[in-house]
Amino acid sequence: MRTAIILLSALLFFWIAGSSYHYVCKIRKDCRKDTSAVIIEIDKSASSAEAAAGEKITETTDSLQSVTETPVIPKPPAYSFYFEFNSTVCGITAESISHFALVKNYLSANASSKVMVAGHSDAIGPEWAKKKISGLRADFIKQKLEEAGINPEIIITSGESDLKPASDNTTSEGRARNRRTEIVIQ
Repeated sequence: MRTAIILLSALLFFWIAGSSYHYVCKIRKDCRKDTSAVIIEIDKSASSAEAAAGEKITETTDSLQSVTETPVIPKPPAYSFYFEFNSTVCGITAESISHFALVKNYLSANASSKVMVAGHSDAIGPEWAKKKISGLRADFIKQKLEEAGINPEIIITSGESDLKPASDNTTSEGRARNRRTEIVIQ
């Protein structure tokens, strides 16, 4: 019985080691060929206050720092949400949710960045109404960003009214493209 337990424990150990290797090296493709960490351990244990070994440790530590740097997360592109006429809410799609996740990841790596949320309207209606509805559209998207886990203190909203059209306001298609809210990372 004891032999069976020892054999099963050894088999379990090798199974875990093999699975870990397969996941790290084959799936994540994060298998490091750099053996400087091993060199440091060998040099520290082998050195008995020798200056040459100390220089060796310094050299390998520098190479380790380049390995442990965090990956650069690219800045997400500007993203637009489109609204129906006289509406302050829009449908949040799976694509929108994935963009929120990209923004959140970028902001977690770049703490000094801000999120600009600008609401826009088409040219129909009085100026006060266009200003109000564009601000409410920006506030709606800000709320969705907060729900996605983004700190509300770094989200800056603005209602641009119809001052920055993306398209011509003379056609219904152009007006539909102008009823939007844009997210831009700064």
